[in-house]
This record gives sequence, C-alpha cells and structure tokens, in this order.
Amino acid sequence: MARHARLTLLLWVLVLPVAVLGAGRFNAALATGDVTIEGSPSHQAAQLVAERFADLPPETDVAVLHSDRLDYDDTPFRTLVQTALHRFRAIDQVAAVTDPGQAPDRLVSADRRTVLIPIAIRGDAAARQALAGELAQVAADLATADISVEVTGTSPLAAASIERANEDLARSDAVALPVAAVILLVAFGSLVAAALPLALGGVAVVAAFGLLGALSSVISFNAFTRTAVTMLSIALGIDYALFMITRFREELLADSAPASYAELARQRAGRVAAVGRTVATAGHAVAFSGVAVMVCLAGLLLVDSARVRGMAIGMIAAVAVMVALALTVVPALLALLGPRVNALALPWARRRLRNPDPERSIWARIADVSLRRPILVAGLSLVALLALTVPVIGLRYGVADQVGPVADTAAGRGFARMTEQFPSGTTAPVEIVVARDHGPLDAADLEAIARVSRAAAADPAVAGVTSITSVLDERAGGHTPEVVAAAHREGWLDDAGSLISPGLDAAIISVTPRHGPYAEQTADLVHRLRATVPEIGAAVGRTVLVGGAPAQLVDIAEQNATATPVVIAAVLGAAALILLLAFRSVLLPATAVLMNVCTVGAACGAMVLIFQNGYGADLLGLNHDGFVQVFIPLTAFTLVFGLSMDYEVFLVSRMQEAWQATGDNRAAVRAGITHTARVITAAAAIMVAVFGAFMLTDISDVQQLGFMLAFAILIDATVVRLFLMPALMRLFGRWNWWLPGWTFPPKRP
Repeated sequence: MARHARLTLLLWVLVLPVAVLGAGRFNAALATGDVTIEGSPSHQAAQLVAERFADLPPETDVAVLHSDRLDYDDTPFRTLVQTALHRFRAIDQVAAVTDPGQAPDRLVSADRRTVLIPIAIRGDAAARQALAGELAQVAADLATADISVEVTGTSPLAAASIERANEDLARSDAVALPVAAVILLVAFGSLVAAALPLALGGVAVVAAFGLLGALSSVISFNAFTRTAVTMLSIALGIDYALFMITRFREELLADSAPASYAELARQRAGRVAAVGRTVATAGHAVAFSGVAVMVCLAGLLLVDSARVRGMAIGMIAAVAVMVALALTVVPALLALLGPRVNALALPWARRRLRNPDPERSIWARIADVSLRRPILVAGLSLVALLALTVPVIGLRYGVADQVGPVADTAAGRGFARMTEQFPSGTTAPVEIVVARDHGPLDAADLEAIARVSRAAAADPAVAGVTSITSVLDERAGGHTPEVVAAAHREGWLDDAGSLISPGLDAAIISVTPRHGPYAEQTADLVHRLRATVPEIGAAVGRTVLVGGAPAQLVDIAEQNATATPVVIAAVLGAAALILLLAFRSVLLPATAVLMNVCTVGAACGAMVLIFQNGYGADLLGLNHDGFVQVFIPLTAFTLVFGLSMDYEVFLVSRMQEAWQATGDNRAAVRAGITHTARVITAAAAIMVAVFGAFMLTDISDVQQLGFMLAFAILIDATVVRLFLMPALMRLFGRWNWWLPGWTFPPKRP
C-alpha cells in the first residue's frame, strides 16, 4: 500500500460516494427487526397463522380519539368517528378499519370519552413502519379543538423510536467526537496526527453503513444495530489508526536522530520502509485484533433470533471495514505524510516529539510497581474485580417497555391514553391457535375452543377473550359445525375473519391481558396458558399453540437463557485458539481468557447494581428498570471479549518482540507496557468516551450496552492491563512463552 499510496486513496475516494448511497439505503431500510425465535412455540404459532390465515393482515394499529368535553354520544364526536373511518379506509395499505359502533363494549371507554378505531394494515415490517407517517398525518388532520386523534401500535411506536434514536445518535456523536479529539491531541501533541484517526472514524461509519446498505436487501437490520455499529465503527476506527500512527512515529525515529527529519522527508524509501515495519508490527496486531473481534461477535450467530443474528452480522461487517481501512488507507496516508504526521505540533508537546523517552514515563513507573510486588498487585486486582462481579448472582432479565422513551410523541401519547381507559394488553393480545390437519373444525374441536376460551377468561390476569365460539354463542346461540357452515354461507362470518381461517380448519383465540406485553404478570400469564390449554387440545387430538407478542417476549427470554452458556463457551474457546496462534503460548491465552472473564463479570456486576438495583441511577441520569435487558449481557460479553483482545494483542505483541530479542521476561513485560501503555490508555479513553456518550439516550437497552462497554474498557485498560496482567506475567516468568515443541530463546545481556 505504501508504494501505491495515491492509487489506494483514489480507490477509496471512488468507493465513498457509493458508500454514501448505501448508507442512505441502510437508514431507510431500518425497521423494528424480527423478534421471533426460530422454532419457538410463538414462532410455530405465527407460521401456522401465516399458513391457514393467508390474507390476515400482519398488524393492527389503533386510532385513539379522546375528548375532555365531549363523549361518544355527542354528534360532533360521532361525526368525526365516521370521517376518520372514511379517511383511514381510503389508504391503499390499509386492509380493514373497524367501526367502534360494532363493538362498543371493547372499543368505547366506560366514560365514553375515549374511542378506539382498529386499523388493520398490510405489508412487511419496513412498509408498515413507513405507513406510520401517513397514518399520523391523517390523524393530525382529523384532530379538532375538542377531540384529539392519535395513532398508536407496533409500527407507529417503532417509527417514533427510530426518530428518537436518530436524535440520540446525533447527540451522542456531538459529545463523543469532541472528547475524542481532545484525547488525541493530548496523546499525539500534533494536530495532523490527531486529525487522522478522527477522519478515519468518520469514514469508517460511512463505509460500514454503505456495506450494510448493500446487505439490507437480504438481511433485516434494526435501529439498535445501527447504534451498535456506530459505536463500534467510531471506536475501532480511531483506535486502529491510533495504534498504526503511534508505531509509525516510532519507526521514523528508529534509525535516525531527530535532526534527520528533513532528510527523511526527502527520502521516499525511508518513509516506505517505516510504513512497512509499521504494517508488519502494528498492522499485524490490528489484523489479529480484527479477526478476534469478528470471531467473538460470531458467537451471537448461535442465538436462534433473526434480530440478534442481524445485529451480529452488522457488527462483523463493520469490523471488517475497520480492518480494511486501517491496513490500506492509514499506511497510504502515512507514506505520503512521512514526518509531516507530526506537523502543527502543540507548543507543550514539541519537546516530547523530538525526544521521546518512554523509559522514564509514568507508565514505566507503574510497570515497576507491578513487577516489584506481583503477588500483592495481582491479589488486590483480583479481589476488586471479584467484588464487582458478586452482584451478577442476583441478575434478573427483562424486556424494557419501549413506549417510555417516546412518551412525548403522538404515538406515545395515544398509547398512554389508550392504556388509561382500556386494558394495557389491548394492542398486543396473546393468540392461542387451534388447528386440525385435515378438514373443517368438527364439534369436538369447537367445544375444545370453547373450553380453552373459558379457561383463559378465568385467569385473573386476563381482561377479555374473543374466539369464534364466543362470537357464535352471542350471535347464533351456539357453536356447532352446522352454525359455522351456515354463518360461512351467509357471509357474516367474514366479520370474524381474524378468528377462523377461510378453510374453517383453524381458529385464533384472542386473549387480552390486563397488563402490557412487557409486564411480568403477562409473562406469567403466558406460562400458565402454555401449561394448561395444550392439554385441552390434546384431549381431542388437536394442535394448540400459544403465540402473539407477549409469547414472543417470553420465548426471547428463554432463548437468552439457553443460548448464553453456548455462546460463552464458543467465544472462550475461539478466543483462546486465536491467542494461541498469535503468541504460540499456552499460558498467555489462558490468562487472557481469565482476565477477560473477570472484566466482563465486573462490568456486568456494576450494571446490575445501577440498572437493576438502582444504586446511583438517579445521580447518573440512567434508567432504573429493576432488571437487565435481555441479550445485553450476552452482546456486551462478545464485544468486550473482542475489544479486550484488541489491547491484549497490541500489548503482548510488543512484549513478544522484546522477549524474542532479549529472552528476558521481566524486561519484555516492562518494555511492552512502557511502549504501549500511553497509546492503549488513549485508545481506551476514546472508547469510554464513545460508549459512554450513548448513555445520554433514554432507551434502556442502549444505555445498558453503552455503560457496560464503557465500564469494561475502563477496567480493562487500567486494573487489568496496567496491574493484573504484568503482575501475573512476572509471576509466571519464562513459562509465559512456553509451547510444547518450542524452545525458549537464550537470555541475552
């Protein structure tokens, strides 16, 4: 790359406009994501519904009409309802709109001042989400001085969440990037050197989004994926550039006195050689680090969730872009700049740039402390990390209510208004699917449906149950197969199209919980229904599945519990293997895995203390949810493990160079720390700033991920890399570098 620097940069300049277009496509295609767990009971129920109810709209949103002065019986209110029905039915993507007058007991509040208009809509998740804007505009046009009109539901709330995420993302970047710029200035002491990582971080985000835009035609990405990719792209883009530039500056001085800068500037071969040595050392570490991060993230592909897998693929693609940029663009820029990378040096940093002396730095003194008292330092470090890990014992998982962060939007206000007057589970019912393999439902099947309906209605957590048998009982006085056939011939059964399939071979029992889909009481309801209603179906040989949004959330939690030990074992094994290949040592991978586990445990424990137990949450302005968001610890585990190995590879690679040159373990450990601690600390500080800035959002899962990553990196770069690691390596001595079949290099004076 150094010999063809201009060509390399030209190619990237040509790629960037394409990436910008891809980034636009990526942002436009963002959706809530598929939350189904493949093979779960809720997924099986959804598949059965899709098969038997082919024309059933996938989503029903709700227009909420409310007045403080008028009620539903007043002429202006009824007139507006009829106008709303007409306006919503005129939208192409709307499949059906229900007149509240047809079911006033379910759609008109007890005080008759709030009215619901269900709106069934077609299309995939992205199309339904795009429709949310049009529905909101129609609602805004319908609203009067006396009557408010707001549309809420899955897609309207998702659209509001993405818009809020866009605002949060811009605010986080506005905080993280200036802080990163200051850290880079302090670390490099040069405006040019500091500007390069920042520029690369920006390019990294655009390039990563561009690649994901190309992938979005086959993979669904959600707003959380974009947030994670943004965090990772900025942090890794800056860090990798930081590592490369730092090593390049050292290589420029390796064979020349400071006075020879002018001569080096005129000697292109000298610059190319320095770039070559940089790529062979720091570049090698960056490549291994990138592979390690991608392999760790690949552990998330073991989770049977399209949403989690989409997020994993997005982050893996982003890391691949970072590595490609670091190994192509950075060497090309360094080859062109040469010593000018130190241009525009700050006054207080000029002396350090001319006469760097890492052997007398504060990092050398810290290393000496760990090397002189290894048992004490290692013991105190481990005790501190284990103490922070203890709260993990009480870890509770949950799913945060996604309405809170958008409570001030029209969709959020509509949802709040609806839940004030109607059961919180109105827009997210539990769906019990009863089906037979061949032929229409017979008398035994219908009686089983009636029994399931009565059993569900008897549960104290249920606000209401609607089924084909309850409708038939009300309208025809019975639910025999003859009544079903007559209703089907006469056409009035079409009004119950969401309750019985067109082939009359399957039925959906809609159970409205008293609490919202995210509530613990609703999860308990799903468990009770799954424990009882399948037995009723089994008695007549019929399949009975419990699905719907609340059941999906239950299945997500269960998949998290099932996948966690599998993912952890896979990541630990892969990380150990990568480090074994990188350092040709048995002990170094083992200690690295141990230290990373301690780091993740401490960060997770701190997250439990703040977000679950509430200690310091108000002081820090963070959400006190009473639980930890499902999949956040697992996602953070894979990320932290990968990012920790980033520092591990960079630090130990430098130690290994010194070890191979001297055969002196203590000198190698000290050399590694004194030459890399400054850049690792700067890189960690940037990551902490980037990840910490995402805690400014009101969205719980983003807050928790940002906190756990920031805290883990802080611990890793200080307690682990400056104290625990050198102390352990001092204790293990030459065995750090042992591998069966390899011999120790002779110790040199």
